[in-house]
Amino acid sequence: MQALNKIRQSIGKEGVEEETARAVNPEIKISIVRVKPQPRKHKVISYGYRKLVEGEVPEMYRFQYLPDPDMPEDLHPGVIPAGFSAGVPVDQDMVYFHTREGNTGPEYQVVYTQPDESGGETPAHSMVLEWTNDVDAIWVEALQQLEDNAGLSEDALSFLDADPLWLFGIADPATQRALEKTAVVPMLRCMGQRPCLEEWFAYLNADEQGDSNYKWVVESFAEVELPEPWTSFKGVGAVVCYLNNETNETTWKHPFYDYFAQLLNHCRRSTPEEHIKLRINRVLWSYEAESQTDVQSQMPLVSPKYVKVLADILSCDLVEQPFMVRTLKTFLKAFSQMYHDGELDTQEVNFCLDIVKNERAKYSVAKQLTLENDDGSNELAGNGQMYCIECVHTDGNVAHLYCPECGDCLCMTCFERLHAKGNRASHEPNHFILCVMCKVMPAKLQCTYTRGKYCTDCYYRKHAKTLPKFLDLKPLKIDYRRSAKLEREEKARAEGAPVDPPMTIVDPEAKDTFSKPAPLETPLGEKWHAFYDLRGVKYYYNFETQESMRRPQDDLVLYEAPEDASRTASRNEILQKLALSKEPRLMPAWEEGQEPDRKD
Repeated sequence: MQALNKIRQSIGKEGVEEETARAVNPEIKISIVRVKPQPRKHKVISYGYRKLVEGEVPEMYRFQYLPDPDMPEDLHPGVIPAGFSAGVPVDQDMVYFHTREGNTGPEYQVVYTQPDESGGETPAHSMVLEWTNDVDAIWVEALQQLEDNAGLSEDALSFLDADPLWLFGIADPATQRALEKTAVVPMLRCMGQRPCLEEWFAYLNADEQGDSNYKWVVESFAEVELPEPWTSFKGVGAVVCYLNNETNETTWKHPFYDYFAQLLNHCRRSTPEEHIKLRINRVLWSYEAESQTDVQSQMPLVSPKYVKVLADILSCDLVEQPFMVRTLKTFLKAFSQMYHDGELDTQEVNFCLDIVKNERAKYSVAKQLTLENDDGSNELAGNGQMYCIECVHTDGNVAHLYCPECGDCLCMTCFERLHAKGNRASHEPNHFILCVMCKVMPAKLQCTYTRGKYCTDCYYRKHAKTLPKFLDLKPLKIDYRRSAKLEREEKARAEGAPVDPPMTIVDPEAKDTFSKPAPLETPLGEKWHAFYDLRGVKYYYNFETQESMRRPQDDLVLYEAPEDASRTASRNEILQKLALSKEPRLMPAWEEGQEPDRKD
């Protein structure tokens, strides 16, 4: 029995070895590219890149070719690049050849389009052969279709009858040298007018997804200006070349490539706090450099531009989170002070991140809060009684009226005493209306159902309970702050009628300015934020619409007094007469607003 088992095991081993031998992959033979003795006409669009597996080029990407047809024994090794694109001219048109990285080796595609001779949008002939890993089969099929349908000349077909790797420049010493150079020197491809951000990522060997946090490094690299005496141009194969005009040296390597490559590697090794600190230092350094270059046109640090930059650094969305603008403006001031005093501390960055987190939490909680009796009142001083500011320490200190011009609550006696003469004599007060129920408190609300006027307590505690439940009734607010005089002025100004000098004085210093003074507060909403330009003039900016404007309020604008207007008209009349006069300009004693008598 043991002998039988040994025989079975020996038979099994022999069968396994045979099956293993059958499963071994066939040996890959390196092909030899045929060379045709005719001039090269290919145009390389993109060199592509060499496919590497563990630092070596796989066998299926290799071939051999003859650089010189006169020396058939001098075979050179070559590499089929992935992402290669080239074209050859045929009868005023182009045939394009592309490669890409496949599962089992390189894959190929052939494209040809013949435009309509009449100028129509539909081409006369179009050929797009699908990707395949058999270069000979796809090229034989392409030649067959070009001969049958494209109507090419015999010379063009004879020219195309060659090995595609040689015809389109893959088996070309210049292409192979360029591919060897890409393994050592970084290459910036440019398929359009200017390199796109994706191409700059590839230039720095960065991944758009994995290195998304360091996108600012790539953007800074793309925007940096070349130093003297370097210039750039688009070379063969859509590769950006850099030329030194003093030494006539040409290279693929950007003059600042090493700096930004090291910066990117440093960011990858840094902690999130150190990364933020690095970005803030760079922003402040850039601002200082720009200020030294052109101090006349340098905007303040607290401006929409740098608020956006800081918001990007701290991951704040100013469109969805406009409440963060005020905090970011404070951060800019603090960071600037730290930058001048010394280097920023990482702990300060942690404090800022905590503040941003707390601000978001506060805003989230504030949105969930509801104000009780939101429809209740717009009182001057709470829900209770109003008291006179002049006789507040006496027994009879209950206020009877409110003066909109003065902004004070007064009793009748104090109002008559304070407004007996001067400019205050023209003030028009708003008398308080007593509540129809308690007859003591001033009415703050008017019922929309009974039209009665009530104080806040009487309305919500008593009167609101007597209203119909099926009606959603909300009272009207009685606003004692409204000024009848100001409303008449606004109405007359809207109708174009002459008005008296306005009652409100904004700023004595703004009297002789050419522009309207900006208001201290604005009802534009939370999306508009106040900034100051380099002249110190206030303006408002909207981060959602990218708009900026200056919007002074009409009731705060300082109008010209009548005596000033008459003086200005007289001066303009004198200046007009002087401008039209043909007499010599002899004005030794001329003063503004007057013209002295001339002596004969």
